[in-house]
Amino acid sequence: MRAEIGYELLAQEERNKGYMGEALKAVLTFGFHELNLNRIEALTSPTNEISQKLLQANRFVHEGELRRHYLKDGVFENSVFYSLLKEEHEQLN
Repeated sequence: MRAEIGYELLAQEERNKGYMGEALKAVLTFGFHELNLNRIEALTSPTNEISQKLLQANRFVHEGELRRHYLKDGVFENSVFYSLLKEEHEQLN
């Protein structure tokens, strides 16, 4: 079983305070231990370096880039694809 996660912190003044890191850890633990997922996936913009660093800090593996994956403001944009397997997550804990 697998799931895809997404997140967004709209309040500019609340960014860079570690909220997403805390939330992501809780979501990963719940997904792997309560839902018994095998894999959790995440997509982000190639220009969203903060999101990519968050995923990498939590041991997500970069799997590739989906070309012209979604339409934003009338322009097709790419998505960077990451995943984390249950056994990789358990190695952290």
